Amino acid sequence: MNLPVHYKSDLTHERLTVIASILLEEYYNTLDDLSSDYDSPYTWGCTAFGRQKNRIISLALAGNYPWLKVLNSGNDLVFAIGSVSCRFSSDNPENPKKNATLTVNRYQQPLFDDAENGEPCRFCFVLDKGYNEDIEPRIVFLGFDASGAIKCQWESDDVRTLHSVAPVTTPSAVQISKPTVTPKRPSSDGIVGRAGEQ
Repeated sequence: MNLPVHYKSDLTHERLTVIASILLEEYYNTLDDLSSDYDSPYTWGCTAFGRQKNRIISLALAGNYPWLKVLNSGNDLVFAIGSVSCRFSSDNPENPKKNATLTVNRYQQPLFDDAENGEPCRFCFVLDKGYNEDIEPRIVFLGFDASGAIKCQWESDDVRTLHSVAPVTTPSAVQISKPTVTPKRPSSDGIVGRAGEQ
């Protein structure tokens, strides 16, 4: 299957990696932060989505990447990589079911209208949390044609992020003895020092 850059020159590996890194980092950060007995896939999913969305918006507003723009800042976030409108979702890339992956947002419609027959015109970053259970979470970027067929695909490299794999435990306190302190005494040259110092 062709890479997205084959159809859209704005969709370079470097640019896709920037967005993939954000999505994965915020996913792992959320798992680290929400580790109480009262957290669940629902609280993780909602929080991760909000953080991912807000970080993409913040990055676009900061202007560090001139190719990144926000087209719609609502919960149905649409952002552009160059001239290509994109969305993101947590889903199974092999069998997507969520609206962000499967439906055209009105901010994506211009690409749809201008697409050649069989050319990808709807693009989505999919956070695959390991539905096959034999892989680490990864980002798969999919390009669909007007009929919904996948025409191009890109997968994130191993994006290394620091995240805990077990609950964080605080080490127990260790007793240490008090330091030995002696009074200061003047030396023969008038300089004050500790007893026994030359």
